Amino acid sequence: MTRIFLALAFIAVFVYACSSSETEASADSTQVCKKPLNPNGDSELAILMREMANWTDSCKAAILSSRPMPEAPADLNTLTTAKRTDETIDASLFNSLASLYQGQVVAFNNATDADRKDLYNSMVNGCAGCHKNFCQGPLVRINKLILP
Repeated sequence: MTRIFLALAFIAVFVYACSSSETEASADSTQVCKKPLNPNGDSELAILMREMANWTDSCKAAILSSRPMPEAPADLNTLTTAKRTDETIDASLFNSLASLYQGQVVAFNNATDADRKDLYNSMVNGCAGCHKNFCQGPLVRINKLILP
């Protein structure tokens, strides 16, 4: 009888320990998700660019499945005025590349189905071109957006 009691006590302690560590792990993962992606904090521009990347990814999926295109982010017109993570960058070069990109988005949004893929890739290449000059980190993600 003592052996059965000890075995049940051991199993109960083991189950409690496992469930306790899972709760702590899920609490830790929740906290990790709330941290900013950039160690210096998330600027307006960084948040906008993540939104634009998600939109571009949705456009890629829509093109590949012949679905209607999602609407461009409403804040796209703030691309040149959004607060940057690094305020020391060459604003004139950045603004000219951002304006070029905004024009590519307009062309993409107004494209016929026949031209949409080429204009999509031009738009993605516009992102890559700017990121080659500023903040190379997202280039891996951007390059995955290109349609074959």
